[in-house]
Amino acid sequence: MNKWILTILISLLVPLLACGAVYVESQYNTAEGYIVVPASEDPSYDPASYKGADSTLTFWDLPLKLKMIHIFNIFLVTIGLAKLSPLILSKFSLIFANKNRNNVFEYIVSNPGCSVADISHGLELNRGTAKYHLKKLHNEHKITVYDHGSSPRFFQNNSVCSEQAQILAPFLQDANQKQILLMIRDKPGMTNNEISQTLCITNSTVSYHLKKMTTNELLQAEKDGRFKRYSLNPRMESELDKIMHADI
Repeated sequence: MNKWILTILISLLVPLLACGAVYVESQYNTAEGYIVVPASEDPSYDPASYKGADSTLTFWDLPLKLKMIHIFNIFLVTIGLAKLSPLILSKFSLIFANKNRNNVFEYIVSNPGCSVADISHGLELNRGTAKYHLKKLHNEHKITVYDHGSSPRFFQNNSVCSEQAQILAPFLQDANQKQILLMIRDKPGMTNNEISQTLCITNSTVSYHLKKMTTNELLQAEKDGRFKRYSLNPRMESELDKIMHADI
């Protein structure tokens, strides 16, 4: 950090030294070629009649010494900015990174059981960025991950979400699965065909969801001839009611 302080001091002091050199130069020239006298007390003297300088000096009209000082100042300022720019850019990058990470964490708190795709779509982040911040949050022990097959689900790392809630949450993110769960809760013993007709979705789609929910122990299946009748796992029923009541 000392080198940055030194760079800043050089960037600030050199222009001051240059101004001092210009001042000395002007005093030197004044002492050689000009005589300063008080303003005229003649009543007929009109200061407004002063017409200004005869001409404007360009950079190339300046003495060589002033040209060199000016060029040297520009060089030092450029070096100082080149040295400071990585530090400044890194600070801005850190600010934006922290903002995105906070947004990801707040999204998980508001949407327990969300997936990488949910976070990416909800916050308009690319998946690589979302995964990076999720990994950081997990390393900081701010979130927990529930392995939901090919799509991990994320929760705030506290005691708010029970094990049953963590299993239920991903299924409640899907509209069809949520409807099936609530339908079976309200009318236990429904078959695949009855659910398919009620929701107007294909038997194969219902079978896929029922199999997934049975594998994760949300539902229990009881054989009835050629059919299977589904009911909610008693361990999950109270947790589902609690989540649905909280949503209301």
